[in-house]
Amino acid sequence: MSRLLVVKSGNSARVSVWQAAVWAFAIVVVILGAGYWRTIESLLWVWGHDGTYQYAFLIFPLSIWTAFNLRHELLAGTPKPCIWGLTIVAGLGFIWLVGQLVSINLVQHFALVAMFPALVLTFWGARAVRVLAFPLGYLVFAIPWGDSLVGPLQDFTAHFSVRALELTGTPVILNGREIITPTATWMVADACSGVKFFIACTALGCLYAYLIYQRWWKRILFVLLAAVVPIIANGLRVFFTILIGDTWGLKYATGTDHLIFGWQFFGGVLVILLLLGWLFRDPLVITRRVPSNGHRASPWHGAVWAIAIVLVIAGPLLAAWIRLPGAPVNQAQLAAPPVPGWLGPESPPASWNPSYRGAAAEIQVAYRNRVTGASIEVFNALYLGRPRRDHNLITYGNNVYDPATARVLSAATRRIPLASGHSARVRELRLSTANGPRIVWYWYCVNGHCTASAILVKLMQGFYALTGRDSRSSVWAVSAVENAGGLQALRTSMAAFVRAVPGIIGQGPHPDESVWVHSAASRP
Repeated sequence: MSRLLVVKSGNSARVSVWQAAVWAFAIVVVILGAGYWRTIESLLWVWGHDGTYQYAFLIFPLSIWTAFNLRHELLAGTPKPCIWGLTIVAGLGFIWLVGQLVSINLVQHFALVAMFPALVLTFWGARAVRVLAFPLGYLVFAIPWGDSLVGPLQDFTAHFSVRALELTGTPVILNGREIITPTATWMVADACSGVKFFIACTALGCLYAYLIYQRWWKRILFVLLAAVVPIIANGLRVFFTILIGDTWGLKYATGTDHLIFGWQFFGGVLVILLLLGWLFRDPLVITRRVPSNGHRASPWHGAVWAIAIVLVIAGPLLAAWIRLPGAPVNQAQLAAPPVPGWLGPESPPASWNPSYRGAAAEIQVAYRNRVTGASIEVFNALYLGRPRRDHNLITYGNNVYDPATARVLSAATRRIPLASGHSARVRELRLSTANGPRIVWYWYCVNGHCTASAILVKLMQGFYALTGRDSRSSVWAVSAVENAGGLQALRTSMAAFVRAVPGIIGQGPHPDESVWVHSAASRP
């Protein structure tokens, strides 16, 4: 391969220095694995249970393999510990601690994986980072970061396939992520986003470009192709699936035939991409002489290594020490108040099913407009104390709709006016359900501060956790089924309802507290 190097330099003193450096690095990696075992366990669980990231089991072995092939070039220099690396290790430890306190797995996963290049810099120096740039950078694919791409990829796939169908003369209507043809209504679901193929193909493209190319522009070009081709290919796959269903019947476009076609199509695209890249490959073996480096180890190597080990241990120790007592679960009661101009509260229909596990209390009620008869449903779930396992507002599985009975047609952020004269941002989902299209507005509140951003919620929860204060976190959702009056009329009705409801979305002196919370347990 192109990165297999023949190196003709080195001396016994340098080898002995590297032996100490390698042993020190091995010790800190073992300590890292022991101290951050819960995070490693969480990372392995995601790899094993989410089909999007099953490829990630190969990332660390491939990184180690490519690093091993660079050992001669690495050993040609002398390890020079970098003091600045200590700052990075400390910063990553703090980031991990915040993620631990507010139960954000992605933050913990990032901090854990980023520790490896930071420790290489600290123990072996900047030159080692430059030599091992690819295997260290390749570790980014071990982080489960692709979930945020699902929605945008769904939207692109829907628009792309509709435009392609229009070119063939097929009558088609796009309704969010629904594609309506004379034969059927097709939904571009999460599984149709192509995110699995996109991430896996990009990861493979990076490794392939590194191994067969030497010129940087070739590597960049091939990686871009490896990222763009799967997106286009997924759009074509959906287009062909719909075209086959409209031409030869739905039985050929669904079920087992659909799965087989998908794998065959993606496999064919991948083979063509790799063959195309192989045509422009650089020479497979590059032999070059690496200059000798005569610098010897300094006496403070051991001190830097010891400080780095202490910093690695500090994160888990602080996490164990900061044990904020949380408010007891199921010790609060929510009571829906009357709303001026609306009848209710009353029991809601069973067609809308938000799910928030581990909440201290939750309530779902319906109101009916006294004049128009329009029905609006409200959902509120309350979490008391620091986020923790099985009691976490923002976490996998908590959602304002049931994915088993509803599909997202579109998602956006909308600004709505409040009675106070101000306005607030909410997240809007258009859902396809068995009872017809449905609109859901939702937002979050932490200690009276309301926002539509889940990231901002986590930051606020982290701030309260680090400052030793309890937090009251809640999710609010307002929903209604689309009717003959049209989408805009429905939004106007929902906005009027939100303005009339006391104690939510920043209205009143204590949002989501005094009106809706009937009673709550005090902190022990």
